[in-house]
Amino acid sequence: MKALAPSLPRPTFEGTPIDVRSPHREPYRGDGVPPPPLRVPEGTRLLSRGCAVTCNDSGAKKRDLALATDGNKQYSPSAYLELAPGVRWVQIDLGTNAAIHAVCLWRERPEQCVYRDTVVQVSDDPAFENGVVTLFNNDYDNSAQLGRGSDKEYFEDHFGRRIAGNGVRARYVRLTSNGNTSDPYNHYTEVEVYGQ
Repeated sequence: MKALAPSLPRPTFEGTPIDVRSPHREPYRGDGVPPPPLRVPEGTRLLSRGCAVTCNDSGAKKRDLALATDGNKQYSPSAYLELAPGVRWVQIDLGTNAAIHAVCLWRERPEQCVYRDTVVQVSDDPAFENGVVTLFNNDYDNSAQLGRGSDKEYFEDHFGRRIAGNGVRARYVRLTSNGNTSDPYNHYTEVEVYGQ
């Protein structure tokens, strides 16, 4: 096993942390404090670069969807995917069934925020009706209708969120959110799926 070490963008947020009072939020780690390491098997590699992305926002353009897997994690007004308000998902097609060891997610913005109802699921069914495995779910009140989650909400930062895949086999990765504490929109700067 080895510690997963994805390349990191420069920090975008600089300022005073916002006051998000919730029993469902994990403590703020502090500026520049990295998350605990996520260990993955030797031979784990990035699978998602350039993979096709779909979503449930009919207004999203194909060129914008491609931003989620283009390899550019640095926030800029022209380099992130924005989806409409409400419960929205993006879905990555890895092109083949793979053993997924980690899903990494970058959504840092100039204003510090916490995204609501973050759910990460995998399946071999593109419709996500069968064989769905949930890797992360902080929707504590089931407002996204994907089941009540026990994971904590968290502040976005340039380290991204690293979610263990535990080697579950799947072709599709779906990430759901429901707005954030700054505005009602759903954003993705980059999603990386690691596996074998």
